[in-house]
Amino acid sequence: MTNKELYYANEDILYIVENVKSIGWNSIKEQSIQRIVYLSKVLYTFTHSGKNIFDYYHFSPSLYGPFSGLIENSIIFLKSSMFLSDTEDGAIKFCHKNTLIDKNIEKENWIKTIILILGKYGENKIFGFTINDPLYKEAVENNQIRELNTSSPENKTVKVLHEFKQTFEETIENTLSINAEEYIDLYFEYVFSQIIQK
Repeated sequence: MTNKELYYANEDILYIVENVKSIGWNSIKEQSIQRIVYLSKVLYTFTHSGKNIFDYYHFSPSLYGPFSGLIENSIIFLKSSMFLSDTEDGAIKFCHKNTLIDKNIEKENWIKTIILILGKYGENKIFGFTINDPLYKEAVENNQIRELNTSSPENKTVKVLHEFKQTFEETIENTLSINAEEYIDLYFEYVFSQIIQK
């Protein structure tokens, strides 16, 4: 972990903690932050070509879902720096908002999209999607502790997402007329309404 990676993670986590308020949360568990960042990275690989803007995160499987040591270290740093604090129920909230961190609009818009999907379908459904993610599931079943390959378009999760892509895109008149954020929102609407049973 480099200082630059920690800086980027701090930026992302502060943005997440601030913006979960848009879905009615006043605080957030570390586990939920791990899942949001994991989904942000995997779904970015699915919808974008080229370098993944979340490439500095490296996830390994745990019993509670995908885990990144960088996220854990960032949360510790942000608490010790008094940007974040613990709530009585073990969640995390803002101490103050006077941050000196620069904003990255592309990352913020993408994370905001993932948070809105979380608010729309609920954490349990999104968590179910994460746990049933073939990449994660295979690693847990085989008791692998090595890093999950979340950036490659060849990984199992992205391949499964692509299996639904053709039938999904048949429901849209013109995919070129929508941006990546709108695309992923419509994609999940399709997946949850047509494929994943309630």
